[in-house]
Amino acid sequence: MIRIVNLSINRFRSILSLDLSISDSNNIVALCGQNNVGKTNTLRAINLFFHPECFDQQTDIPRIKHATGGQSVFPKITITFFDSELNTYYEISRNMKDYSAVNCGLSGISYELYKKKKTNTQTLITSGIEDFINKIQFVYIESINVVMPELIHSLTEDMIDVQYNKTRFTDSKRGLKESYEKYVDGLQEIMNSFSEDISEVFKGFQENWSVKFLVPKNSDTFRNLISDDVELTIDDEASQGIVEKGAGLQRLAAILLSFEMLTRMRKRKQTIICIDEPDVFLHEGLQKKLKQFFDKKSETMQLFYSTHSKVFINPYSMKNVFLLSAKNYSQYSVRKQKEINVVETFLIDITQEEGYEKICNHLGIERVAYEVLQPQNLIVEGGCDKRYFSELGQFFGLSVPNIETLNGADNATKFLDFYDSYYKDNALTYKPKIKIVFDNDDKGREVYQKIASKTYRNIEVQCLLLQNYLGDSNLSLEHNNTNNEVEDFMYPEVICFLINKLMETKGMHIIDVNKLAEK
Repeated sequence: MIRIVNLSINRFRSILSLDLSISDSNNIVALCGQNNVGKTNTLRAINLFFHPECFDQQTDIPRIKHATGGQSVFPKITITFFDSELNTYYEISRNMKDYSAVNCGLSGISYELYKKKKTNTQTLITSGIEDFINKIQFVYIESINVVMPELIHSLTEDMIDVQYNKTRFTDSKRGLKESYEKYVDGLQEIMNSFSEDISEVFKGFQENWSVKFLVPKNSDTFRNLISDDVELTIDDEASQGIVEKGAGLQRLAAILLSFEMLTRMRKRKQTIICIDEPDVFLHEGLQKKLKQFFDKKSETMQLFYSTHSKVFINPYSMKNVFLLSAKNYSQYSVRKQKEINVVETFLIDITQEEGYEKICNHLGIERVAYEVLQPQNLIVEGGCDKRYFSELGQFFGLSVPNIETLNGADNATKFLDFYDSYYKDNALTYKPKIKIVFDNDDKGREVYQKIASKTYRNIEVQCLLLQNYLGDSNLSLEHNNTNNEVEDFMYPEVICFLINKLMETKGMHIIDVNKLAEK
């Protein structure tokens, strides 16, 4: 599988310099942030890399670069791909300064990684780069400006080359031109077969949805028929024409149709898709179904999308979630002899506490609900132990940490293994610290020895055996025959406090806690 593992964008619209390192933990990359901070521009930059013919010098070069001039003005997009089958990285740049009708503006290297260092580095020739890029089928789906008739036109044009039920149009076009009715019936057969396939996809979102393409018989020409007159309908027991539906349904239809066509047109190419705001116009229920659809598709392709919805984010793991922001400032241009207003996109580091707080606030995620552990944690063997430690902390005015129970010392290993695995892909900057307290009995000492010798990469673990009243838990384990449990320990202050409560109920004089506790 070929996938993007690093994206570097320079001098493109609001992005002066942006670098995204993409984890291999999943094939979905999410861009978050307020409006007009550069999420769409990031997706457009990827699109420009694959489709340099879309370059618009007036809009794609940042305003400040237009004003200041100089050598470094044109956009340069560098993408590092990883081909898992060949275990090889391809670092390829598209410099729009060098792009022309006779120059693709591409340069790059290939390499392998050994202990995080590049090995077997080779400079790629232009034809080799183009051959590699041609292995990838890239599609950019915009959030708005999707004109449904144009999409249908594109789909029906492509449909000619797609085989359904042993029916193929390519060899029949000449005959169809000569025989109008045969053409109509043939196209309708193709479209019916396609609509039956994709109706199942649409029904996954709404049970009463079924898709049909209507091929009219009143068209004058072959070209008009295929490009203008094919109509997409969604029969939801209401109005049928897709253009009569709401914006949400039109948006969803455009996304689903694009995916379905990609699935059939891939020709074994690796697919990478950019989708701008798939959540726009969709209510939460359809968003959840669309996210499940993306998750399934990501098993065979890589997806990039921008979003404002927490539905499209996995809050348990913030891997491949990027929070963008923008700063606005003025910069004087000597060349223009005036101040230029600059909007500059930048990346907020959500692995830092402040950044993580920002993305939680932006998406409306209650962070505490998704953290299994807190920064400081105490783990004890049972529920009574937990209550006792908690009450002791409150009694002495101490800050009580998060307390978890094992429900038996034997469960310690699997609990800690789970926590270590869970925090492998967690975005928190700190390693949760755990103190795990074992009873100083045979079972406690046995498990203590197992845990104390283990190393955990993603959590900090300190094992403790309960001390005796002299504060000694360091007796040789081989000769330790004590049997200290939490319930064996009662602080003098607590004993005196409880005695005084009883004395008060009897109308008796209370004792001096400080003096007695000291003795």
